[in-house]
Amino acid sequence: MNTLEYLDEAKNRLGLPSDYALAKALKVSQPTISGYRAGRSRIDDDVALKLANLIGRDPLEVIATANIERAKTPEMKALWMGLLEKISKSFDALMPRRSPRLA
Repeated sequence: MNTLEYLDEAKNRLGLPSDYALAKALKVSQPTISGYRAGRSRIDDDVALKLANLIGRDPLEVIATANIERAKTPEMKALWMGLLEKISKSFDALMPRRSPRLA
């Protein structure tokens, strides 16, 4: 996922009708949300943490995703991607496997 998808997930989960309502929920300005959507800016770690809490996701997942998008060098992007992969694997290990339903 990317941070724009997390923003959309928050709007859907909370039943928010607009980016203005999302901005209020995140305690940022509506132009800030517009900047994220237009690619003029990226969410910072504080907003990523608020967003994760709103949508019930692991905060490190959302923070790592934001840092991947903000990374200025390929090396930093790779480090954040490695962390995100570790987070995903450890989350998968915690979740019980579901057996297929019998018809």
